[in-house]
Amino acid sequence: MRLRRPLVLSFLAGVSALIYEICWVRQATLTFGVSVYAYSAVLTAYMGGMALGGYLVGRQTDRSPNPLRLFAMLQIALALLGLAAPFALQGLSGLYATVARSLNPAPPILNALRLVLSLLVLTPPAICIGATFPVMSRACARYDGRVGGEVGRLYVVNTLGSVAGCLLAALFLIRFLGTRVTTLLASLINLGIAGAAWQLPVAMIQPKRAPATPNQGIVNTSGQRFVLWAYALSGFAALGYEVVWARMLALYTLGAVYSFSIMLSVFLSGLVVGGLAGTRWLRRQQSGAQAVHCGHFGLLEIGVGMLALLALPIFGRLHSLRLEHFFPRYSVAAEMAFEGLLSFITLFPATTLMGAIFPVVSSLYTAEQRDQIGSKMGRLTALNTAGSVLGSLLTGFFIIPLLGLQRSTLTLAFLNMGIGCVALLLFAPVTRYHRMTGLVISAGALMVALAFPPPRYLGYWQELKDRLLFYKEGVETTVAVFGPGPQNPKFSTVNGRIEVPTDLLSLRAFYLLGHLPPLLNRDAQSALMLSFGNGIASGAISTHHIPLIEVVELSPEMIEAAQVYALENRNILSHPGLRIHVEDARNFLLQTDRQYDIITTDATHPSNSCSWALFTVEFYRQVARHLAPGGVFIQWVPLHSMAIADYLSILRTFQSVFPEATLWYTGGSHTLLLATPQPLTGAYLEHVLNPPHPDAVADLGTAQIARYWIMDAAQLREFAGEGPLVHDDSAFFLPVNAEMDRLIQIIQLAAIRRNTSQ
Repeated sequence: MRLRRPLVLSFLAGVSALIYEICWVRQATLTFGVSVYAYSAVLTAYMGGMALGGYLVGRQTDRSPNPLRLFAMLQIALALLGLAAPFALQGLSGLYATVARSLNPAPPILNALRLVLSLLVLTPPAICIGATFPVMSRACARYDGRVGGEVGRLYVVNTLGSVAGCLLAALFLIRFLGTRVTTLLASLINLGIAGAAWQLPVAMIQPKRAPATPNQGIVNTSGQRFVLWAYALSGFAALGYEVVWARMLALYTLGAVYSFSIMLSVFLSGLVVGGLAGTRWLRRQQSGAQAVHCGHFGLLEIGVGMLALLALPIFGRLHSLRLEHFFPRYSVAAEMAFEGLLSFITLFPATTLMGAIFPVVSSLYTAEQRDQIGSKMGRLTALNTAGSVLGSLLTGFFIIPLLGLQRSTLTLAFLNMGIGCVALLLFAPVTRYHRMTGLVISAGALMVALAFPPPRYLGYWQELKDRLLFYKEGVETTVAVFGPGPQNPKFSTVNGRIEVPTDLLSLRAFYLLGHLPPLLNRDAQSALMLSFGNGIASGAISTHHIPLIEVVELSPEMIEAAQVYALENRNILSHPGLRIHVEDARNFLLQTDRQYDIITTDATHPSNSCSWALFTVEFYRQVARHLAPGGVFIQWVPLHSMAIADYLSILRTFQSVFPEATLWYTGGSHTLLLATPQPLTGAYLEHVLNPPHPDAVADLGTAQIARYWIMDAAQLREFAGEGPLVHDDSAFFLPVNAEMDRLIQIIQLAAIRRNTSQ
C-alpha cells in the first residue's frame, strides 16, 4: 500500500514519456525529413538525452533530502520543455533550410547538422525523462536488502506506462487530437504528476532501515563493474534486435502509420511481463543470495540469445499465417490485431527474458551500497541507454547492410550468449549446474546457428522465390523484384509490399504520370521526380528531351532494382541528364531553392508510415514554391485501401493550394491530380496534345489522352465538397478496404459521364 501512489506516478511518467517520443519524432521528421538518417538523428538525441539525465541527475539524487520533490521539479521542467519542443523543431526548419541551401553540404555534413539541431531541441526534455527513473528508484527502494525487487516493480509499472503511451499516441490521440494537442496533454500529465509527488511524504514509502542480514558471496567491486558494462552490451543487443525484428516484421505488415507502434508495444509488453516475473522471483529470495544471481543473470542472457535464434525459423514461416485464418472479415481493427499477433509470436518470448534481466542486474549492482541507489541506478540506466543508442545505429547502418538480417540476428545472439558465458565463468560462487547448463545451451545454439542457410526474406511472396530477379537488404528497406508468371506480372516488393507492378492498368498510370506534364509544358527544361520507384514515369519523361531530370528516392535499393525494369523505364539510369538524390522528398525540397518546370510525385500509399507527409497542405505549398512560372505538377492518388472521406480530403487539400487542379483516371484504382497555372479546357488540351507524341501514344495505347481527364477544376471542387484539409499536425490515413469498391464506382461513373459529354 505504501508504494501504490508512487507506482501510479511512475506509470503516468511512462505514459507521458512515450507520448512525447512519438510526437517529437513525428514533428522532427517533418523538419528534417522521414529518411532513416533523420529519424536516427532524432532517436539519438532523445535516447542520448535520457542517458545523460540518468547519469547526471542520478549522482545528485542520493544527496537530496526529499527525492520526491526533485522528481516533481523534473516533471515541471519536462512539462515546459516538452511543450516547447515541437515549436522549437518547427522554428528550426527555416534555419535548417537556409544552411542546407547556402552551403550545399555533403550528405555526412547534412546528417551531422540534423543531429546537432536535434540535440539542441530534444536533449533538455530527454534529460528530464532520463532522470525520472533513478530519482524514483532512490525514493522507492527499501532498506531491507530487497532493492532489486522494489526497483524491479518500479521498472515494470514505468514500462507498462510506456506501452499505454505508445498505443494511445499512435492509435488514438494524434489521429483525433493532432500532434500539438497530444503534446499539450502529455504536458498536463506531467504537471499533474508533479502536483501529486510534491504532496507525497518521503516517510510514506521509505521504511526505516532493517537490520542487515548476512550476505555471503557478495559480488565485489570488479564484479559490479562487469555487471554494469555487461548490461550496457545487453542494451546494445536489445535495440539491435528491435531494428532487425522491425525489418523482418515489416515484410508481413501493411507498414501503416500504426504498424511500428504495435510492434514496439509488444516489445515493451514483453519487458513488462519479464520484469514482473523477475521482480516477484527476487522478492521471494533471501537477501543473502546476491552472488547466486550472477548465475541467473548469465542464464538469462544465454536464454535471450537462444530465443532470438529460435525466432529466425519462425520469421521464415510467418507467410503460412494469414489474416483470414483468424478474422473472417477484414477491418482495420482486425489488421491491427493480426499485426499484434505476429509481433507476439516472434518477439514476446525473447523480450520477456530481457525484461527479467533488469531486476536481477539492479539487485547485483546495488548490493551493499543502498545509500547510493540514485547514483548507481542512474549510472546503470545511462550506460544501458547509451548501449541501446549504439545498438540501434550500428545495427541499422552497418551490421544489416554488411551481414543481412539473419546473420545480424546471429551476431546479436552470440553477443548475448557471450555475456552469459562470461558471467557464469567469472564468478566463483556460481554453481556447477549454472555453468554446465549455460555452456551446453550455448554449444547447442552455436550448432543450430551454423545449420541456418543464408535466407532471403520475401514475406508473403516466399512461394515465388523461383521467380526472384533481384534482392537487396539495405539500411531501411528490403527490395525484391519478381519476374512475370502465369497469374502475376513483374513487380517489386519494398519491405514485403507490392510496388511498381507491370500490369496494364498500373503501367498506364506510370506512363501518364511521365508523359502528361511535358505534353502540357512543351518548353520544359527541367523536371523533378519525387519518389523515383523503379523509374517508369521518369523514363516516360525522358522521351520528351528535357535536359535536366532530377529524381529523389528514399530507398537506394529501388534505384538499383531499376536496372531490372530497363525495358519499361527506357534504361533511364543511363540517361545523360539524370541526377539521382537518395533522400526524402520533403527534405530535398527544403535543401534546394531551384524551381522546376515539371514536378511529379509518385509516393506510396498515403497510409504508409513514410508517405502520409506528401499529402498535406504544407507539402503542397513546398511544391508550389518550387514550380517555375508556367510549371505543371502531377501526383498519383490511389483508390484502393482508401476511405472515401480520406480520399476527398486529399482532393480538397490539393485544390486549396492549386485552384485549377483537375482529376484524371487511368482505370483500376489509379487517379492522378494535375495542377496547371491556367484553367484547363477541352480546346486548350486539344491544342497542346497535337500533334500526338509518338512515345506517349505507344505507351498509353491511344492518341486520345484527354479520355483520361474526368473532372475539371469546378467539377473537382464540387465533388470534393466542403470539409477539413489535411495538415501535418493531423494527417492520419488508415488503410480501409470496405469502401474501396464504392469509391472506384464513383470515379468510374464520373469518367463515364465525362466521356459521354465530350
